[in-house]
Amino acid sequence: DIIISCGRKSVIPSIYLKKKFKKKIMNIHIQDPKVSLDNFDFVVIPEHDGVNGKNVITTKGAIHYLRGEELDGNKDYLKSQIKKENLVTLIVGGPNKYYDYNEQAIKEIFSKINRNFINKGFQLILIPSMRTPKKIIDLAKNFFSNDQIIITEVDKKAYLSSLKISNYIVVTCDSTSMISEAAITGKPIYVAQMPSIKKNERFIKFFELFKSLNIIKDLENSVEKWNYEKLNETDRISSYIKDKI
Repeated sequence: DIIISCGRKSVIPSIYLKKKFKKKIMNIHIQDPKVSLDNFDFVVIPEHDGVNGKNVITTKGAIHYLRGEELDGNKDYLKSQIKKENLVTLIVGGPNKYYDYNEQAIKEIFSKINRNFINKGFQLILIPSMRTPKKIIDLAKNFFSNDQIIITEVDKKAYLSSLKISNYIVVTCDSTSMISEAAITGKPIYVAQMPSIKKNERFIKFFELFKSLNIIKDLENSVEKWNYEKLNETDRISSYIKDKI
């Protein structure tokens, strides 16, 4: 009845099935398919991509799988390692065609974490992603004291737990998805910016949008407290499509 496809590789099968079964099925594509939007009943695209059309549903940031219940269920996963009341999570992405993760840029981010948080009594939880190079994790282990929690492998439970228990969340600028996921918490999110190695207009539009929603601020040399309405675009979009069905 319904086909949900995501990313470039799934575009052709979705179009093929729609042409074969026509109105018997509904096809929904997530992300910009880079082909005519008329091939789909609905296309779900982040607002910062700047794509418009009669069947386009725009999202604020990326849609994702995280749910509040999952965060609640993993709250105590890191409990044995927690030594301080105030916690900051640093979520680290990895190199892509816009950011090269050079050592100087990473050390600058680590220094800001030290100055803004650790020196003020916070304990750090560092969470790597699938794209985080081992050399960055090793650099973190050498840079930060043994009191800090450095997760060395991809660990979903540690990720969920850190989002639930931290007072502040810092995310590297290379991943709009991880920033969007952090926004489900309603907690202050600092974006650790790095110099881009090529034009990053989509990222800039995303940062501008999330700043206008009061979700993020750039990580600089001071820390403030703020609130915003928790962002849950997945439920909003799915409810809209359910109504249409």
